[in-house]
Order: sequence, then structure tokens, then C-alpha cells
Amino acid sequence: MATNVGSSSTNEAESEKVAIEQRLLKLDEVFVYKIPAMKTADGHRAEDWNLATPLATCSLVVNRRDDSLCINIMAERPKANAPPGATESYLFAQSIIQVKSDQSSHKLEHWVEPVVDSSRYFAMRIRDSRTGREAFIGIGFRERNDATNFRMTMEDYVAALKREEKAQVLHQQFEQSLEHQSAEGRDGGEQPLPSMSNLSLKEGEKIHINIKGGGGSKRVTPAASNKQTPKKGLVGLRKPPPPPPDVDAVAAKASSVENTVSNTQEKEEEEDDEWGDFEG
Repeated sequence: MATNVGSSSTNEAESEKVAIEQRLLKLDEVFVYKIPAMKTADGHRAEDWNLATPLATCSLVVNRRDDSLCINIMAERPKANAPPGATESYLFAQSIIQVKSDQSSHKLEHWVEPVVDSSRYFAMRIRDSRTGREAFIGIGFRERNDATNFRMTMEDYVAALKREEKAQVLHQQFEQSLEHQSAEGRDGGEQPLPSMSNLSLKEGEKIHINIKGGGGSKRVTPAASNKQTPKKGLVGLRKPPPPPPDVDAVAAKASSVENTVSNTQEKEEEEDDEWGDFEG
């Protein structure tokens, strides 16, 4: 009975899995061609497709659904039970690409292959969902920008798959490292960290705090607050000593002083001589 419950829950989980679909590109005009088999091993050539008369003119929509890339070619047809001129879109052809890096048969070129003589035409593998038969058709674009966007969309899809695979590998390695650490902890007998105790106060409990110097408040004057107290461990820088004096300049200054002194002495002696006649 338990086995049945487990299998039923697994089936429910698989049925509830939601597929994510994202539109990557939409082009309003694409030409569809019926192409012959390759004549050489070099690849398909657009010049063999009778480009002047395409099989149909359709629109192209590229969607990503999980890990698959769906290229839908949509055509228009008259809408039944509608006024004249009313049309509706329907699926003309579809190619479902499932790239797998570890399988050579699941490369991008298995489904879409550019021709060797043009950059605007591609050979695309389509599959009938009812019969399972596969065939190649040719698609082409009038504008070169449309062909470039189509090619870059497929390349971005392949690059995204590679990034996702790398991220998945790193995630698995991280989980394995966590399991290894937990196993080592169990073998080593490590105890889990104790839970933090409740430090909240119970009803009626008080906390007394003694604050030193809290008896009075000291008023700080603006002048005192502007003064900056010197920090310990800092030494003031002294001014550098003055440069040594010039020897020539000092000698010239000394000689001028001596001349001044000698002249002053001579003048005093002359005055003494003049006043000497009046001495009694």
C-alpha cells in the first residue's frame, strides 16, 4: 500500500511540472523552399533551390521550451465561417532542437545548417509529430539582418545551455562538499552549537548601574571647547636652524663697524684738543 502511495505521488509531481516557454525571436517574413538532396559533401547550395519560386511565404517564431528550441514556421489560410478576407495562422512546419554537448548527433548543425553559397539561406530539419518522419526544407530571408538575428538566436541558445550545465555542475559539487563536511562532523562526534539562553528580564527584576562621575554636570564654555588637548605620544616639530651666514658679508660688515668706531674715536680726540686750550 505504501509503494502505491509513493508511485502515485511521483506521478503527480511529474504531471505538475510546469514547462517554461520563452519567445526569443519573431520574424514576419521567411521564404520556404522544397530542396533537393545534397549533390556534394560540402553542403547545401541555395542556387539549386529555385529561389524565384518559393514553396510558401510565412512567418517564423523561435521559442525556448525548457531545454528545447522550437522553430515554428507559421502560414496564413482563410478562416472558416468568417467574413471574406479573414485569415488565421496555422503551423506550417516545425523543428524542435535539443542540443546536447556530450552527444555528437545532437549538435546544432544536425537541425539547422547554413548553405555554403549564401548567408541568408539555411537548410532546416523538420519532423512530423504524427508520423515521426523527418525531412529537410530550405528557409531564406529577404533582409540580411533577419538572417543574422536568426543565427545569433540559435547561438545564444547553445551558449545558455553551456552556462546552465556549468552552473549545475558547480551546484552538485557544492552539495557534495556540504555532505562531506556533515559526514566528518558526525564521525568526529562534534556536538551541535547550544541554543542561546533567554537574557530578557523577568517580571519584577531590576538592574542597578553605577556611573562614575555622574554626580553633576560640568558646563563647558565655548572657549574651552574650542581648545584642542594635545594628544599623548605626539611631539611637536621644531623649526629648522637658520642657514650659516655668508663669510664675505660678515667680514664686510665687521670692517664697516671698525671704520665707524675709529672715525668716532678720532672725532672725540679732536674735540678734546679744541677744549684743551681753555683748561686752567
